[in-house]
Amino acid sequence: MLALLTLVAAAFGTLGRDGRDPGPHAFGALQTAPERAAGEYARGLRIAHLQVDWGRFEPERGVYDEGYAREVRDRLRAFLDAGLRVEAGLGLNHPPEWLAEAHPDSVWVNQFGERSTAVPNVVFSDPVRGEVAAYVRRVGERIGLDRVWAIRLGIDENGEFAYPRAVSDGRDTGEFWAYDRHAQAASPYPGWRPGERTYRGAPFTEDRVARWYDWYLGALADAVNWEIALLAELGHTGPVKVLVPGAGFYPSDRAAAVAGRLVGTRSIGLVGRGVGFFRTLGLLDHGERVHVVTTALVDGTGEPRDNGCRAEDARRVGAAPDATLRSWSSARYVVAVARAEGFDRIDGESAGQQVAAYGPGVMTRAFRQFDACGLGDLMWAFDHNLYDGTPGSSLAEYAAMVRPRAAGP
Repeated sequence: MLALLTLVAAAFGTLGRDGRDPGPHAFGALQTAPERAAGEYARGLRIAHLQVDWGRFEPERGVYDEGYAREVRDRLRAFLDAGLRVEAGLGLNHPPEWLAEAHPDSVWVNQFGERSTAVPNVVFSDPVRGEVAAYVRRVGERIGLDRVWAIRLGIDENGEFAYPRAVSDGRDTGEFWAYDRHAQAASPYPGWRPGERTYRGAPFTEDRVARWYDWYLGALADAVNWEIALLAELGHTGPVKVLVPGAGFYPSDRAAAVAGRLVGTRSIGLVGRGVGFFRTLGLLDHGERVHVVTTALVDGTGEPRDNGCRAEDARRVGAAPDATLRSWSSARYVVAVARAEGFDRIDGESAGQQVAAYGPGVMTRAFRQFDACGLGDLMWAFDHNLYDGTPGSSLAEYAAMVRPRAAGP
């Protein structure tokens, strides 16, 4: 692996060192259309989103689609020529079909023996990590990510900081993705499954459940830290943005899940996905390059709806009553946890219409949260929603909000 990373670093050179400092605030939209880049720059946007698809880039193991690579390079060039900084997703959430065929014992396996190949198992499988590192090296060689400013990081199907989605609906046990060969080799209690109250003939106490579950959460955070370290090995010095979806579950949910042996509680689905950010954010690399991104602006949560942060939130979040925490919007809660854990740079992203429908005033609410929470960058979901007549989500409305907050020329 060390030899591979050395080769990767050579391929990338000085990744992410070009361009101006965007200042305290920069704005963009997800899935940026190259033909709109110049117009968006003129309206005050400064970030373009470039998405790479691993499955399209490497349709067969070691075989690369040069036409697709050229298409991505052209998009990158269009963004840079327009004056935009580029925030890239490397497409690990779009793996090629050959990956699971090449490493059948490295796919995700839940406690029921069900398999998922939706995303690469970089949490538990070293062979998969090796494939990811090799892929990123080839992206560097063929697309030129030395001109990319920031890179988006995560694990699940949306490229966010969570385990994969459940493969079945309606289970009251949740699905825990720690039963492939590699995960079981690392497990503190190999063979134990949620709901079981004994282990090798002895009672499986709540303390043991808590230890197993904390290992499960820690493994998820370790995988993101591995991604961060990989990019550092490549010479990347720009921001790495860890995408945090929703609010996840709360301390009381963890306590209830542990008491129930990880079966049958109201938030067990979220527990299975590992979205206990009050435990996992503190396990992430806290380097200056690492930005926590709440992807839940204007997701309709909180009471009142989409409420903003307050100065005392970071101090209160560890001891506030459960009802108080649940009244906070998702963005407010994640920002409070991240600040309590010592993260200085926190960015934002709107949740998108697939989560909460946009309508008149949505931009105002989003920027109210942005300002109240002291966020740095903002990405709007999605670029096409700025042009397709989506209520409350026009480029003119976005530009009006961006203009007084944007930094730089």
